[in-house]
Amino acid sequence: MEWVQYIAPILTAIGAVIMAWFTYNQRTKDKLTDLRIEKWRQEKNRESKRRSDNSSIIFGELWNILHLLNADRVYIVQPHPLGREERLSIWFEVKRKGVEPMKPHIQNLDISEVAVFNRMLTENLFLYLTDIDKQVDDKYAKSILSSYGCCSAIIKRLSDSKHDRNGNIFCEFTRPLTISENEAHEVLHTAATNIQYILPPIDDEP
Repeated sequence: MEWVQYIAPILTAIGAVIMAWFTYNQRTKDKLTDLRIEKWRQEKNRESKRRSDNSSIIFGELWNILHLLNADRVYIVQPHPLGREERLSIWFEVKRKGVEPMKPHIQNLDISEVAVFNRMLTENLFLYLTDIDKQVDDKYAKSILSSYGCCSAIIKRLSDSKHDRNGNIFCEFTRPLTISENEAHEVLHTAATNIQYILPPIDDEP
C-alpha cells in the first residue's frame, strides 16, 4: 500500500507540531512565572522599605518621649502572634546611656506567666505608676521591672485600626516621677497616635 510510506513523515510532522506547542506553552508558563516572581519581589521590596520607614518613625517617637519626659528607658511591649496572643516581646527600645536595656529580658515571654499584669495592660488605656512595688500586683512582672531598675512607670496602650490592643508603650524611670500625670498623658497620647497604626507585628516565623 502506497499510503503506508507517508505515515512516518506525517507522524514526524505531527510530533514536531506537538513539540512546538509544548515548547511554546512552557515558555509562556515560564514567562508568567517570572512575572509573578518579579511582582512578588517588588512587593517585598516595597514592604521592606515601608517597614524600614515605619521603624524610623517609631524610634523617633520613642526618642522624643525619652527627651520630653526625661525618662530612663522607653520601649514597646507587643503581644504576638496576632489573633492568638500567647507571648510578649520587645522590638523597639531606646534608653539613656548606662541604663540596662529591657529588650533582652522580655523576648517570647509566655503571657500565662504574667497573666494578671497582661490583663492590666489590656484593660487600661493609660497607667501612671508612681510606685511599682505597690501598684503592680503581678509578682513576676513586678520582679522583672524591679530587677532592672524600674522604680516608676507610665504606660500607654496602643490599638490597631480594629481597636484591638497591639502593644503598650512603657516609659520607665529609675527614680520617682517628677512629671505630672496630665503632661505625661498628653505626650504619650500624641506618640501613640503616631505609632499604633504603623506598628509592624512581631514575626513569629523564623
